[in-house]
Amino acid sequence: MIRLPLTTGLLAALLTLGGCSLLPESEPVAVYQYSQPPQNLIQQRPQSLPLSLRVDTPQAGYAHTGPRLMVQTRDNQLLSYRGVRWSDPTPTLLREYLAQAFQRQGGLRAVTTDENALHADVHLGSDLRRFQVVDGEQPRILIELQARLVNPESRRIYVSRDFRIEQPIGNTQIAHVLEGHERAAQTLARQLLEWALPQMAAIPADSRP
Repeated sequence: MIRLPLTTGLLAALLTLGGCSLLPESEPVAVYQYSQPPQNLIQQRPQSLPLSLRVDTPQAGYAHTGPRLMVQTRDNQLLSYRGVRWSDPTPTLLREYLAQAFQRQGGLRAVTTDENALHADVHLGSDLRRFQVVDGEQPRILIELQARLVNPESRRIYVSRDFRIEQPIGNTQIAHVLEGHERAAQTLARQLLEWALPQMAAIPADSRP
């Protein structure tokens, strides 16, 4: 992960959504990305499944469709850190991380994403509702994701589940925020794997595409 100088404070580091949405080209921007997920996020050996999975890009509201690092202030405003951003729009960043988690865990015949629109036996769709720092007495990273396993032909939802990850951080400086985001993403991926793999194994063969 890229390590660049820390911001000097929360208020100095933030830019309101109501202000300029684009930084001037001359202003330096620090770009951050996730590290790869660990090889084995879950302890149990994955069952070998004759299924392919396509991880679709999460649907998200306006505040989370871009590459900005967002923070919810104590008075419930959504602001973004000035001069820093993710390497991809937030939904794409999360999609790639989750797809890598499934790939590195093993057990599935193939794992793809909707970027190439390849055929897969099961689609993992989701709605990203929160992906932000929450400032307060105990600052934390908050991720809320509603995930669903879908039959791509009938569009029938096999099963769905809501995930809420809260990862405490020491403060709202960027180094703590990035470390907290990585830990929160790992927790989300682990919980998603622990839920999705058994659910896929339980899909009756006659109901698969």
